[in-house]
Amino acid sequence: MKTKLYTTISILIILLIGFEVKAQEKKPVSGIVTTFHQVPLNKVKVSALKSGEIAYTDSFGRFTIQSYKKDVLTATASGFDDRKIRVGKQNIYTIDLLYENNVTNFNDAVNNGHITETALQHAISADQLKKGKDYSTYGSIYELIGSEFYEVSVKGTTVYNKKIRSLNSNPQVLYVVDGKVVSDISFVIPADVNEIEFIDDVGATMWGVQGANGVLKITLK
Repeated sequence: MKTKLYTTISILIILLIGFEVKAQEKKPVSGIVTTFHQVPLNKVKVSALKSGEIAYTDSFGRFTIQSYKKDVLTATASGFDDRKIRVGKQNIYTIDLLYENNVTNFNDAVNNGHITETALQHAISADQLKKGKDYSTYGSIYELIGSEFYEVSVKGTTVYNKKIRSLNSNPQVLYVVDGKVVSDISFVIPADVNEIEFIDDVGATMWGVQGANGVLKITLK
């Protein structure tokens, strides 16, 4: 009698273990990692907490990883905020990473191959046009420029193009406020700025020789 009881218990234990193993079987999960809700990111590290698996996105932002049921996926990319999602019943996920625009994040994102310089610039510009921007937190127009534009450097009250045009020329950019060329922009209050952009290369040709080092175009409210 005892032998039958032990046999029954053993069978139940084996079955329970089998069910547990089956429940913990890995399954392939696919997805795409983006920023600004539409721009794909390359070389993003996607890791599954429970399975311990790691995958990287391709140039289209796509990835496939082996994970357990109710696993947690973490997407990590330099210059972007990490993002975690829980694996549910579906097999395809979209993970959008938040980007905060500053020089450090811009350089990290581009230099680590997550996104091209051009694609990131376009995404930032489109996002700013869509929702507008509040510049009132900056203490001066020069602080605003130094924080918002990686292409230029600010020295005192002068803004220079970081690109070396010529050893014999002054790399100071041209200032244009509300469509008028000005020699000084220290009068501009950040809170009064509606839009500000740095125009370089071909885009600056409409200002002729004056715009050779790029144009800092400011539109006030």
